[in-house]
Amino acid sequence: MMTSPLVLRLLACASLASAASSSSTSAKTTPQRIIYTGLSSAADDSGSDLLLDALTKDGYVSITDIRSQHGLHFREMKRNLMSNLHECLSDIGEDVPLQHLDDGTVRKSFATVTLPSADDAASQQPIHLLDDYLARNPHKSAACHAFQEHLSDFRSTVGDATRLFAARLSVELGVALPSPLLLSSNVKRGTDNYDDVESVVMGSEHLEHFHSYQKGDDVKEGNDSMATIELHTDQGLFIAFTPGMFADHSTDQSRMELSDGFYVQDSTTGENVLLEFTQDDDLVFMLGDGVNQIINNQLGDEDGKKVLRATPHALSLSNEQPRVWYGRMVLAPNDAYLPEAASTTFGQLRQVFVESSSKGESIPMGIGCSSNSKMVINTSRFLADEEHDEDEGGHGVSENQCADDSMFCWYRCMALTEETATCAERRLGLQCVDPRGLVVEGGAGHGDFYPACTNNTHITHPITPYPQIEQQDTDVCTADLWTEFNAEEEYDHVISLKPDPTKPGPDTNLYWSIIESEDGQKKLKARLTFNDVFGWLAMGFANEFDTVHNGMNGGKVLLMKPGGEYSPVTGLDLSVGPNVGAYVIDDTDSAFRHWVDTESAVEKASHEHTDCFTALSFESDNISGQTFNLEGTTDDIIWAGNSNDYYVGYHSPFSRARLTINWLTGDVEFFVSKPAWGAEDDADVSEADPLDSPTKLEDDDSSSSTIGAPIGLAIVIISIMML
Repeated sequence: MMTSPLVLRLLACASLASAASSSSTSAKTTPQRIIYTGLSSAADDSGSDLLLDALTKDGYVSITDIRSQHGLHFREMKRNLMSNLHECLSDIGEDVPLQHLDDGTVRKSFATVTLPSADDAASQQPIHLLDDYLARNPHKSAACHAFQEHLSDFRSTVGDATRLFAARLSVELGVALPSPLLLSSNVKRGTDNYDDVESVVMGSEHLEHFHSYQKGDDVKEGNDSMATIELHTDQGLFIAFTPGMFADHSTDQSRMELSDGFYVQDSTTGENVLLEFTQDDDLVFMLGDGVNQIINNQLGDEDGKKVLRATPHALSLSNEQPRVWYGRMVLAPNDAYLPEAASTTFGQLRQVFVESSSKGESIPMGIGCSSNSKMVINTSRFLADEEHDEDEGGHGVSENQCADDSMFCWYRCMALTEETATCAERRLGLQCVDPRGLVVEGGAGHGDFYPACTNNTHITHPITPYPQIEQQDTDVCTADLWTEFNAEEEYDHVISLKPDPTKPGPDTNLYWSIIESEDGQKKLKARLTFNDVFGWLAMGFANEFDTVHNGMNGGKVLLMKPGGEYSPVTGLDLSVGPNVGAYVIDDTDSAFRHWVDTESAVEKASHEHTDCFTALSFESDNISGQTFNLEGTTDDIIWAGNSNDYYVGYHSPFSRARLTINWLTGDVEFFVSKPAWGAEDDADVSEADPLDSPTKLEDDDSSSSTIGAPIGLAIVIISIMML
């Protein structure tokens, strides 16, 4: 399909940035204010331009005295909700997405979306991170419970105000705009075109963010004038936001004050001026670059009196108190297109931007700008995310290296199938998803991810952690108790499976003896002990020809898990009870759902687990027919364990290692080469348990840790990404 001139124009302008400075200034201004009841008269075409005076001159307007459908004051609703935001985000902790801004400010966020619907409450998508946290911790955070209690009514009231704003704007623009304003690609399926501004707004997705800003420990000295967010123009039609408020670490509403630091570019002088708010400013509407494309370019207003202004604005924070803020950005409908666009929809344009960005073309995500003189967004707005800054976790491939018939997903280029190559034709997005239907933004995630056609996005269905199992109580799980757990039986050899005892992570030991059966057959009697709770523990032979996943793919392994009837959506069925099984890992797909249960007998296999520790024991000369080298040659082994969840998935980089073992002499050599898929990406996940340094075992002569044994057949105690 040939790219239309409109697409090329939008792509070209998307990289433009404002040249204006966002430094602070002494000049100040206030928004024009309109009482909420004035918007509700939208059906009365009286010719009174309540909005246009402000939106053509400044590009923003403040709505005051908003009431909910139940007559509640929005000012109180806002305080009830936002006074709990910062405390709730802090309670959730490290699972909350955070961004480090250029001036040292740290921004934590909740993100969600309201989908097109006549009933705003019914179309509100949940904040999955919040819901999942409260489900796992029903009695833990009073702030999160209070935030959730007030959330729906707050969002519904903002939705009502957004609809009335759009309706009033439609009336005031009147016949200056053509009808329909936008065409729908789904007309043949019974969907109407978008006749006016109101229908465009109500037919679009509304992206919602709840932010908490706070100066971090790495604030740059001597840069007090540095902007927190540089001057930029938002990409949507408009954004409805509540003025920022300083929130104390408590949830005391009486201690909340309006924040300063919000600057706009004056339309007359071009100077950046401080926009001052009062408690009367319930909700502020500020226009984005979408009005240039959808409204200004189609105006039949010959004298230009109705040309709307997209407002450049910036944020500069100096106060160390947390600043809380809510915004609702209105995008153009996914199926809508301009008459000149030859049926290229705004949804398709956004997808072009996503794909162009993934190929390294540095195009911001959004709907573009209307002309080369209109700024979309300053490129510095794309903030550093510390999780993805360095080499994307060392996977050896970046998103701009993927071919056209593949996509960047799970830190690698994944081939598109016949189905996933036709997402756009079926009006679906191409996303990197997990089996739960959750979407990882940009494909930069470590887990069981794959390309899929879906309307889910990383905003509507963000990645959330699996429910965490109950963790060790360090007051109970002492070093003495660990020593006692390890001393249950005599073995000829014992080694620590941690290549570097100074690194974090649970202590793990391997005990073994070579025994003979009555018929003279030699067997390995082994016990693997893990100083952490029982998520899973694994051991087995690896495929020596696998160079992609460190010998895992195609390997034959033992897996000790706490349940059966596995589902990648719901995890293990714990009613089945713990068991040890023999599996063959898929040659290419490493996620556990692709493994084959050989159902072969595991001789004298047993499982042990307490509230503190886990152990896997067995006696055998083989795993699934592959024999141990017990006559003096070596096997290449890898081990891995999980203490986090019941989904047979994640293990931290400190809960695994690769090494060769001479079973006869006890000599070991740790593998030091970096796996092709890397390990650094795991390090930011909370699996790395902050326990005390592992107990050092006193090795006797027969269990030395001599380095130098040659690499032979691979055996796993798995260094895998079993997600």
